[in-house]
Amino acid sequence: MPDDRRTVDALVGERLRAVRKQRRMTLGEVEAVSGGEFRTSVLGAYERGERGVAVKRLLRLAELYGVPPAELLPNGGRDGGQSQPASQRYPADSVL
Repeated sequence: MPDDRRTVDALVGERLRAVRKQRRMTLGEVEAVSGGEFRTSVLGAYERGERGVAVKRLLRLAELYGVPPAELLPNGGRDGGQSQPASQRYPADSVL
């Protein structure tokens, strides 16, 4: 996963757009289905990577699109098989 926040925002935005298009939904339809919870202008900013998505909102979009939240993350939540158990990523003596 890239470290640069702008890069992450752009990658998440690409995933949001791809999943929305797979569902054959327009930004306006997402706004309507969400009861106005997600405005088209905000959704567009998320998809263009101009605005970061809070975790709570990302979870809600996953719910609206009917996909697991990981599918909205870059690489669908996969890291190319290089994942490590949390105990190895964050040893007991590490400071978070």
